[in-house]
Amino acid sequence: MIVINLIKLPFFKRLIPSIFKKYIFLSKNYLKTKKIGGIKYFLDTRHLIDRNFYLRENYEDDIFYIAKQLIISNKINFFLDVGSCWGIYSLRFAKIKNLKIISFDPIYKNIVRLKKMIKINNLKSIKIHHTALGNKEGKVKLYGSDKFTPNYSIYSKNSKNVIISRINKLDNLVKIRNKILYIKVDIEQHEYFFLLGSKKIIKNNNIIFQIEIVKKNKKKVFTFLKKNGFNLFYTDKKKGEDYIFSNFLIKKNPQNEF
Repeated sequence: MIVINLIKLPFFKRLIPSIFKKYIFLSKNYLKTKKIGGIKYFLDTRHLIDRNFYLRENYEDDIFYIAKQLIISNKINFFLDVGSCWGIYSLRFAKIKNLKIISFDPIYKNIVRLKKMIKINNLKSIKIHHTALGNKEGKVKLYGSDKFTPNYSIYSKNSKNVIISRINKLDNLVKIRNKILYIKVDIEQHEYFFLLGSKKIIKNNNIIFQIEIVKKNKKKVFTFLKKNGFNLFYTDKKKGEDYIFSNFLIKKNPQNEF
């Protein structure tokens, strides 16, 4: 608790993570277990995401709490975590009553860790698919930005950190009709092709999309969503790449404006 409070102060904001990073690499004591919000996490603090979550006990909290409020206010049936990494969103939402969670990630080590945390926390609401998502079925090369990253992209081809993954259409894997869905999409520049492979899901359900869109894809993603009946109602001004769309009239908590 002391570290969490200190790290909020300007002087310690960079100092504490820097010291901690040096410590874990020198000591090789980088595998950590920590209970946050009632969920027990297995963290590899060589990864930036894990290191920040371990020290700060939060991750993308501005948009995360908007998502949580929307899920509860609109009585969402399914949360689809597309590009789940090791499940930081899925696990944090697992305590929401009656919410079914489906997580998708192409990286085997992420899937292994997520399964381990689902088991240790005795969670029954999360289903996992070990695959990338796009507009085709087959195999794809994914490139990691550095040695200690849980995030990979089809497009970072200058990296020597390469894996082969399955890729599939969401429409081939999930058969949901006449439900209310919240779909979080964070798939490193492949968001447009994911949407092309999700046309049946989009047509047959009420959906809130939280989607990270890189600048070069913004026009075609926005055009696609507009043609399919979606309206933009939130832009994350801090990060500048996260947007929330809906194809139905959503309910908001009147105490929260966004």
